[in-house]
Amino acid sequence: MQKCNIYALTRSPAYPFIRLAALIWADRLRNVATVMVVALHTSGPVAEQFLPHETLEWWSANFWDSFTRPSVPLFVMLSGYLLLGKDYTLGYFFKRRFSRVVVPALFWMGIYLLYGYLAHNDPDTAGAALLKIVERPVHYHLWFIYLIVGLYMIYPILRPWIRVATDSDYYYFIGMWLFGTWGYKILDVFFDIQLGIYFELFTNEAGYFVLGYYLGQKIPLNGVNTITPDRLIQPWQFTRKQWMLMAVGLVLAGTIATMTGTYWASALLKDGHFHNYFYDYLTPNVAIGSTGWFMLAVLWFNRNPIFEVEKLFAECSYGIYFIHAMVLDWWSEVGYWHSKIHPAPCIPIIFTLTIILSFIAILLIRSLPGGRKIT
Repeated sequence: MQKCNIYALTRSPAYPFIRLAALIWADRLRNVATVMVVALHTSGPVAEQFLPHETLEWWSANFWDSFTRPSVPLFVMLSGYLLLGKDYTLGYFFKRRFSRVVVPALFWMGIYLLYGYLAHNDPDTAGAALLKIVERPVHYHLWFIYLIVGLYMIYPILRPWIRVATDSDYYYFIGMWLFGTWGYKILDVFFDIQLGIYFELFTNEAGYFVLGYYLGQKIPLNGVNTITPDRLIQPWQFTRKQWMLMAVGLVLAGTIATMTGTYWASALLKDGHFHNYFYDYLTPNVAIGSTGWFMLAVLWFNRNPIFEVEKLFAECSYGIYFIHAMVLDWWSEVGYWHSKIHPAPCIPIIFTLTIILSFIAILLIRSLPGGRKIT
């Protein structure tokens, strides 16, 4: 496999154009993950509430929820790929992240707090609102902000390690993460065994953060391995066709495992009541699907030039994430929701309309003075 000295490329006048072309896949993957989030939040209530599980209504929702479960892991993996390869001073990093992530998040938390007060009188005081921001997400989808801020806080620790880590170091980290997340959860949920060891750094979404960077350096990008300026991670020797087959296989395996696992756990273990284990982001089935989607993006999403609407959507994706839950609520208020028609056609119709309306709303907000700072 031909190797490319990216360090030499970055010192050439053509580097800005090379970098732009190389990151087309990242914008497209961000767009896919954004669409997945909206589809997941549209199908989730149906999958969790429509019983029994043998009905076509339930399986329609279960398919969409299972297919789109990699959404949040993909955001985390993409953040790991884009951030861990860069050297920022501590002050600059947190200043930049605060202005681009925390400020918009606080603004939208305020919007959802006001929305909750007007709709349900909750929270009913300013003190309760502040406590809600500190203790838990103010709306069900805003938990992601707490996750991403936590990952930013470990960036200064992981980045120096990334610079010197070998393949064996990555294997150890990812292996310990798999056991510290999958192993703990499986033993607890299915065998009622709680291990006493705390795996600290190797838990929750930190593994996706590192895995995204690692895969991004391993997978050949249009036949050329991606290389950080300071060191080379040797690529695996697979052909492009083999990579593609593995990626598609992982996506299919993850989706099918989530669908059938959820049915099995709900129908048998909980006697017809919904069992949410296989919908958890920190499960083998979701990790397998997420890895497949990430590989597919690196391998395939760079094949064609990016359209202007794709770039616009990528720029608006953060804002779409914030506003889509309110748009979904609005659809339900006007009567166009899961029970309006059969979920099989209803779910894709609702999440498509929600994406379009959210996109238009964020474009309008971004056209206003200061709109870009909050989206």
